Amino acid sequence: MPDSIVSAAGAKHGAKVDDTLRLHTRAVQVEEETEANIEGDAYNINTGKITLTDAADTPVLYFKNNEERAVHVTAIAIGFGTSTGGSATEQVEVTVIRNPTAGTIIDNATDADINSNRNYGSSNSLTSLAYKGATGNTMTDGTDHLYIFQNDFGRLFATIDEVLPKGTTLGIKLKPPTGNTSMPCYAALICNIMQNGG
Repeated sequence: MPDSIVSAAGAKHGAKVDDTLRLHTRAVQVEEETEANIEGDAYNINTGKITLTDAADTPVLYFKNNEERAVHVTAIAIGFGTSTGGSATEQVEVTVIRNPTAGTIIDNATDADINSNRNYGSSNSLTSLAYKGATGNTMTDGTDHLYIFQNDFGRLFATIDEVLPKGTTLGIKLKPPTGNTSMPCYAALICNIMQNGG
């Protein structure tokens, strides 16, 4: 058994052990999301502008992870314009769905407007399905997972901590105020591929 710990890189540096038997080290702590961004594995998924023309509960975003590693969703952002015809005192209902599997949002397969790497020097792309919805679309199966209520005409940014292993899905539905005939909106995911494999 060696009597000391020395560098394996050719330098003759050894590790310091003090008189209380503590090994001295120097480390830099980096958040996983920051490390993923440095490695070119962090992404912004955004539906782009969608105009909902009724007050029905409508799927606006479907996301499926096809990466070998898990995708870590750290935030969702939802923007709402003013509803035409909708009750000014009624909040927009946001529902995050765990593992939806069917519906016309999937059948229609309309790609989200933005699937962008957050590292401007990286050419990596996210292997996933990211579809945007529209009035009249459906999204079925899955389980209601998160509810968020928000006034129209504003932006919602919700920090979350969701892990999607390969093959799992996440959906977002919006329910405009009663009487709505036109409400612009978008939905976005802030996510990264997990660096430890997930």
